[in-house]
Amino acid sequence: MIVLNLLLASLVGFPLVVFGSLFVASVLYLHYVHVKYSHVPGPKRKSFFTGNIADLRQAVTDGRVFEDVFFDWNKEFGQVFIFYVFHRAIVHVYIPEVVREILVSDNYPKCGNGYKAMESLYGQRFMGRGLVTEIDHEVWKPQAAMFSPTFHRNYLKTCIVQFNSSSDALIECLYKKADGKTEVNMMDMFNMVSLDSISKVAFGQDMNVFSKEKSTFCTDCQFLQDSVLISLQNPLLWLSPFKDHIKLRREVRAASKRMREIGRQCIMGQMEALKQGEKLDNNILSHILQSAAPAGDSNVIDLELMIDHFVTFFLAGQETTACLMASTLLELGRHPEIVYKMKTEVDAVLGDDGYVSFEDLSKLKYTTAVLKETLRFHCPVTSVMRTTPKEVVWNGIKLPTDTLINVCIMNLARQKEYFENPEEFMPSRFLGGDNNNNMYIPFSLGPRKCIGKQFAMIEAQVVMAKLVKNLTFDLVPGQSFNYVRSITCKPKDSCRVYVKPAVPKSDIMKEVC
Repeated sequence: MIVLNLLLASLVGFPLVVFGSLFVASVLYLHYVHVKYSHVPGPKRKSFFTGNIADLRQAVTDGRVFEDVFFDWNKEFGQVFIFYVFHRAIVHVYIPEVVREILVSDNYPKCGNGYKAMESLYGQRFMGRGLVTEIDHEVWKPQAAMFSPTFHRNYLKTCIVQFNSSSDALIECLYKKADGKTEVNMMDMFNMVSLDSISKVAFGQDMNVFSKEKSTFCTDCQFLQDSVLISLQNPLLWLSPFKDHIKLRREVRAASKRMREIGRQCIMGQMEALKQGEKLDNNILSHILQSAAPAGDSNVIDLELMIDHFVTFFLAGQETTACLMASTLLELGRHPEIVYKMKTEVDAVLGDDGYVSFEDLSKLKYTTAVLKETLRFHCPVTSVMRTTPKEVVWNGIKLPTDTLINVCIMNLARQKEYFENPEEFMPSRFLGGDNNNNMYIPFSLGPRKCIGKQFAMIEAQVVMAKLVKNLTFDLVPGQSFNYVRSITCKPKDSCRVYVKPAVPKSDIMKEVC
């Protein structure tokens, strides 16, 4: 009996000792982190264990995004401040020369934790080691060097026909709903045209995005984007034994596998055509394959890595550009005088046929200014994270090696010292060029800036010019103008409109007056 009691005591006591030891260790570690950064100004922690999580949750409850809270702290605590998310101390910095140091001069390393969730989803390879998720700069450099020429404006001008084709497909789809009564979710429509543009311009594929039945590919793209966010928010979900969670993991793996299989077929199809000596269509993939393996030698190409890039282009490029266009249309709905100026310019530049040539893009100065102001006002990618590779001192504040730094792109562009009336939507501020000073960086800066910048801007210029020329839009009353934070920062109510065929500029002017 005594032996049995001792055995039971040991079975119960051992887990308690382990749990107690882990608890004490976590308390000591949190205390160490708090002491380590105690000299850095910042908001008071709401909890010893969760840090400032309560502040961020309250922002969501209030219909705000995290960046709104960060901006409040920026005004209260200055250009360098700190906040805590559980055990992570995160420092914000709003000093132009330091931003340049972080992103350009010294090219601080990416923080790896956030990208792990995108490499694979629940055991299924997803974005792998593509241009976004590869954090080793030396490994990333040759990959970027291979793709950079094809994302240069001079190459993309050869793809202007495909950009027009995707935009025309969108216009045709919207004309079917242009009765002024049917509610249209433009975020969905912009997601579709962006997918269509990427599939045609980058890979020479028609994914039947605008077919009557919603494309499985479109559905998978949106589902996988949402799944990445869920994975980031609930990192232990992959261990959950609940039936719904098991089903979710199975569906995510299947969707990821389907997307990668489409990429595999697309890439291998063009490689086989190249091997047979066939002339490939003009698209980014064919250009890269012909440059990397002119004889179609599959041994030269890392197929799985190419599939990683295939997935990355769709997931990184699709929703960001769609958010830009949806936000632009929301602002146009609130500013009829801007619509009038855009339509005047578009009609003058495009003429009667409505085709947007590459030469027309440089003439659409006001349209481009509207898009740039939207990127300043509603940047889809709100921040980039880096870690300090050495001890630094900013504004007299010393930060140790491996400090996590948040360069908040959205809030840099809110600084009144660099932007006149930053709370107002004013496209005119960009008619004289970019307001830069390292504070307007919607595509980031330095070697790791967005490789798809020119792609996104050309797509948005063509799409928005054609929309303004061919259609008019009235915002559905009662929708929110708030934003929500997921992988991107996007309109909460998705930009819902009523569509009608275009009206003369004089009718638009009546609304302005």
